[in-house]
Amino acid sequence: MRTLYKISLSMAALVLLALAGVCGWLFFYTGDLPDTKHLFQFAPSAQFTVLDSCLASPSMAIPFDRIGKTMQDALAAAESPTSFPHQIARSLMCNHTGGMGRYHVNSLRLSWHIRWRFSEQQVFAIYANRAYFGSGVTSVENASRQFFRKDSDALNTEEAALLAGLLRAPDSFSPYKHPEKALQRRNQVLEAMVVQGKLSASDAARAEATPVVTQ
Repeated sequence: MRTLYKISLSMAALVLLALAGVCGWLFFYTGDLPDTKHLFQFAPSAQFTVLDSCLASPSMAIPFDRIGKTMQDALAAAESPTSFPHQIARSLMCNHTGGMGRYHVNSLRLSWHIRWRFSEQQVFAIYANRAYFGSGVTSVENASRQFFRKDSDALNTEEAALLAGLLRAPDSFSPYKHPEKALQRRNQVLEAMVVQGKLSASDAARAEATPVVTQ
């Protein structure tokens, strides 16, 4: 019995050691993952143009408070902020090799490190400043200037909702290519803003009645 007990303890110790190794690899080791330090460039204290090989075009990164409350609310309604770390992680995996299984595992590991390293406001800014809005446009500030010829903190409600709505499928909801789909998606975002308490029903109705107009 004593020998069996010792064997059981040894096996339990080996299992715990293996689990500790797996957890260490999952949550602490980053040598096989894309670098996250450069993401600080996408959460700047002042406007900053950032080049990144994983992005479709240069990003005009702006501070969180320069995004504007209306645009922040629209983004939060269109794409849940809890998903931002994972979406950022996926955007960093453009040069990944090793199969889809490893891709998904590494994306989860990377998103955990992003949550741990950056504040919620920083994550929000990083996401907005790396987001692709279609038509070769990366970052919320570039998109605001491309579609409406204004800074993102000057967007009105319907303009912010339209841009936020593009993120799910930039080509399918392009106001240039598919204005009706863009209108429908914009109005979905407006309705989501009402549900989240970011917009009154009357203001949403007024915005939904406004035609899609880009510059």
